[in-house]
Amino acid sequence: MERRLQQYFFVLSVLSLLLIVGAAYQASTPAWKRYQKQYVALEAQGEPNAITKAAVLATPPEVHQVMLTGLQRVDRCTTCHLGVEDPTMKNAAEPFRYHENLGPHIPSKFGCTICHGGQGLATEKEDAHGNVEFWQNPLLTKEYIRASCGRCHKDGDVPGVPELSEGKRLFENQGCRGCHKLNGVGGTIGPDLSLEGANHRAPEWLEKHFLTPNAVSTGSAMPNFHFTRDQAKALTYYMLSLTSEDMGSYYSTVRLIPGPEFGRQIFQEKNCINCHNVGGVGQKVGPDLQGVVGRHSPEWLDEQLINPELVYPGSSMPAYDLDGNSRKALMAYLAVVTPADVQALLSQKPHVLSPADVAIEAGRQDFARFGCVGCHGTELQGGVPNPNAQGGEVPSLLHLSDDYTKDEVLAVIRNGRVPPLDNPSGPPPPLYMPAWKKVLSDEDINRVADFLWSKQQKKADAW
Repeated sequence: MERRLQQYFFVLSVLSLLLIVGAAYQASTPAWKRYQKQYVALEAQGEPNAITKAAVLATPPEVHQVMLTGLQRVDRCTTCHLGVEDPTMKNAAEPFRYHENLGPHIPSKFGCTICHGGQGLATEKEDAHGNVEFWQNPLLTKEYIRASCGRCHKDGDVPGVPELSEGKRLFENQGCRGCHKLNGVGGTIGPDLSLEGANHRAPEWLEKHFLTPNAVSTGSAMPNFHFTRDQAKALTYYMLSLTSEDMGSYYSTVRLIPGPEFGRQIFQEKNCINCHNVGGVGQKVGPDLQGVVGRHSPEWLDEQLINPELVYPGSSMPAYDLDGNSRKALMAYLAVVTPADVQALLSQKPHVLSPADVAIEAGRQDFARFGCVGCHGTELQGGVPNPNAQGGEVPSLLHLSDDYTKDEVLAVIRNGRVPPLDNPSGPPPPLYMPAWKKVLSDEDINRVADFLWSKQQKKADAW
């Protein structure tokens, strides 16, 4: 028996020694060293003589890393991806292939993970690609890699990535804010999406959610908007761009700052000419904007765009949800706008609005911007399924004035309302009217009510 124990101990000792030797060998010959050996062999093929070829082959292996203090990260991706900045490697196999279209985004300043995702400190393939437990930021697939552009370039159109601007447009026009809060504005029925891009959901999950919400989240209150695949993809791009990541001062200063052209687009989208004129061309509800940049300081103009009532108590100008760079772009356009340009904008409009129409148009914009169209429809038609609510769906608002006074409607908008239950013992309907009094100003609420009343239709007589 004692002899057998000695044999067992000897076998276990040999196995332990083999494991230790194997671990030591593996640690001394990691995959990145093999990649570097292959790369220098590839480089050496193009050397003209034996001396330079030998010098290239003698290059010692080392971990390559980029210290990105402005982003508070370290990237070691180029330890394996050695040819990203070498145009002669444009036809090489991965991981040595040249990275085309880098432009100003050089790895020494930006690294790789800022766009691609992954785990910058890792040097083993699976770890570096982020396909490991507890790492929530794996590599983005090739189809969605361009969504990362929106994390820095938040304003205006990003060249080559139309999905970002289209996704933002869909979010604003399809009523998503009715249920979702974004940057402090919106409803509370659905989750806050301000940091959706930092939640590390797979792009495929997001896209499927936009196409068939209940197939991904059983019992979801989100209606099926019947988006096309391209629309779902654009919304996914936009969601992936929504992060609070601090890009640091260097990256804030070098990112694209929209200029007058983007400002002109905002001026047109927000229908500024419905109230203002430039050199007498346009409406005269608000002041003439010709030379306004010279008459007021940038700080005054910025405050006017953020909070018009603070600058002019009783002002009829809406408080538009414009970020800092969008306001700068608008002011850049106002610095160069001419009556001829405004005339060109007016020629594209079907008709010039009267002052009364201007107020209704502002209400229509609020109705879309704050997400009311998500449940009630762009034409107030309703029809979105709402289980266990009386009628089983969100009702049409086209005959609202037959059953309610305007004051009653204003109270509902301010204070919210849960729809009557079809079955009192059943669960509450997933869709309900949230209280907007802490989100919208009284002026905005009144504008929305004016818009609703402008669309009212009388019910046909029963006789």
